[in-house]
Amino acid sequence: MERSTLIALEKHLYAIHLEMDGLARLITKQLIHLSQVAASVEHFRRMSFDIYKHRTSLEQIPSQVLYETALDYEDWLEEEFDEIPVNWQLATKEEEALEQLWWFEFSRILAELEEWLSLYLIRRIREDVRYMPPVIEKNAYALSEDARHVFWRLLQRSVAKPSSKIKANQLSCRMGIAEIARCARLNQDRTRRAIGELKNRGLVAIEEDDEKLKMRLRLQVI
Repeated sequence: MERSTLIALEKHLYAIHLEMDGLARLITKQLIHLSQVAASVEHFRRMSFDIYKHRTSLEQIPSQVLYETALDYEDWLEEEFDEIPVNWQLATKEEEALEQLWWFEFSRILAELEEWLSLYLIRRIREDVRYMPPVIEKNAYALSEDARHVFWRLLQRSVAKPSSKIKANQLSCRMGIAEIARCARLNQDRTRRAIGELKNRGLVAIEEDDEKLKMRLRLQVI
């Protein structure tokens, strides 16, 4: 699962790399290399922050690259703000402007990758009934078989929040106890106990709404 996810991630990065210019193209090129050498997606995440920490200095960046990125940033500011706040305006000093632009492109690309990974994981779960998420398989506190089974069923029914700022734990589904029990093929008492166990372990957060339970699943995307 890890290797196939990294291969898919590399292909996705290559596709978006072709559509980008400026610093974004430079960053995605480096991320493509990381996806090829990373041992896991978590390893990829850790290494990706080294790209920002050891970012290219001003002297090593062609002026055209900086110019294209500045144009993208200014276009984004105009779309986001009616009146651009002073602290968001592009710095006049080149070194400070470069730092702003690096963080702007880096954070934007990583947010997009998190969204892609979340959606990819859900799709793989739905396709492969044998897959068990690491958050369940390697949980420090042993879960009962019922709790593992119910969590897996909730994952299959979950959807990711459609947002560029998606996080790994923004997966949710809305089902009643009876519906979950039918889906998991358990009786309602066993289902309630399983959900209570998942809630106590901090794997799901529950909001009651019109006889349905809105489950927010905390899932570490692999």
